[in-house]
Amino acid sequence: MVNNTLPIICLLVGIVAGWFFSDKYNDFMNFVEHDFEDLFKKNPHPELYDEDGNLHRGDYMVITFPPDYDPDKDEFYIDGPEDEEM
Repeated sequence: MVNNTLPIICLLVGIVAGWFFSDKYNDFMNFVEHDFEDLFKKNPHPELYDEDGNLHRGDYMVITFPPDYDPDKDEFYIDGPEDEEM
């Protein structure tokens, strides 16, 4: 009886460990990093959080201005959705 118990225990431990590590491996492979993940980790701004205090990883727009940009001298405007032709 003792000789038959050890292989059964090893089989059960192997099945449970295989299932556990398979789940962790699938989570690792399916993780998609957000474009601004480094910003979320290094410098999370208060406006990135929702009402419950959870970090909102939604869609964000980045606007960069050239270093010599002067709003008084340079013209800059954003077309609204109604200005675009269909």
